[in-house]
Amino acid sequence: MNKVKLILLTLLVFMLLNAIIVFLWPIRTDLKFANYRPYSKEFINSLNLNEDEALKLYLETWQRERLFEYDEFTGLKESDSVNGKYVNITKENGRLISNNPKNCEKNIFFYGGEVVFGYDVTDNQSIPFYFRDILKNSNLNYCVFNFGRKTYYSTQENILLQKHIIQNKINNNDIIVFIDGDNENGNKKLINTNFIEKNYNDLHQKYWKLYKVGINYFISLLPITQFAEVLIKKTNFKKNINSSSDNLVPDLKNIQRVFKKNLKIRNAICDEFNLLCYNILFFTKSENKPKYKVLKNSKNITDLTNFDDKYLKNKFHSLSPDKNKSIAKKIYKLIIN
Repeated sequence: MNKVKLILLTLLVFMLLNAIIVFLWPIRTDLKFANYRPYSKEFINSLNLNEDEALKLYLETWQRERLFEYDEFTGLKESDSVNGKYVNITKENGRLISNNPKNCEKNIFFYGGEVVFGYDVTDNQSIPFYFRDILKNSNLNYCVFNFGRKTYYSTQENILLQKHIIQNKINNNDIIVFIDGDNENGNKKLINTNFIEKNYNDLHQKYWKLYKVGINYFISLLPITQFAEVLIKKTNFKKNINSSSDNLVPDLKNIQRVFKKNLKIRNAICDEFNLLCYNILFFTKSENKPKYKVLKNSKNITDLTNFDDKYLKNKFHSLSPDKNKSIAKKIYKLIIN
């Protein structure tokens, strides 16, 4: 066999391998989740769903075509999902609050991380939804908006608040509710910041040098390359956790300092724009609460955590619907006279 035939045969085999991976990967993924049980029976019962419905909730929550998408200034947000049975999200209104009135006398905006968004519960089982339900039963025609987003902490929440003010989504005397706690991040970079920086720098250069980036991207994005990376990550998963454990220890003083500054900034914004703002602390992990003792005397902050309460959460630390309803009731008592 001459060299030309060998090269052509190698190229053909390479192309076939990529084609096979493209064809089989989604099939393998579908088979993987066909009988997957993401939640315990106890948590499924709390959702008032059967096992098939709970799986659909999980897939709509964690396995959408694109879980996150880029969001200006804040870095990222949950991708839009408008035809879901249990999870519906739009950039304009956040996560769906299906029981909002048509005519709003006042708007109430919730900001925070995954606790506010309501991961692993349906649209009608999040804290903002239950809060709106209480308002409805009290004959208050206030609209509620859920702008909780996964990984968000006080810095991103402040920026999102400013964006909504600039976009005229928020008016004088609207009510703003921030729920913070486990997700506080200090000055650490946002998720995917390094990826975005690298891609921008790679593509923002002289045109005649872009071919180098193109070749690198072409190779790195091939199905066989992606498949190899997945295998390598799985093989080294435990090793990576052990080796990086020291780097995961948070800088508590930095986190406290940043959070305290963000509280002052958002309180100043709320005062300037005549907004009724409430800062609420809630922790799902008991080890995180002591970090914020230094903040207990700060202006306009309330801690609603009570670890003596027995409540259910799943392996992802997501709260059960009953706990979300309980938090909504406490917030109602705090801010509605």
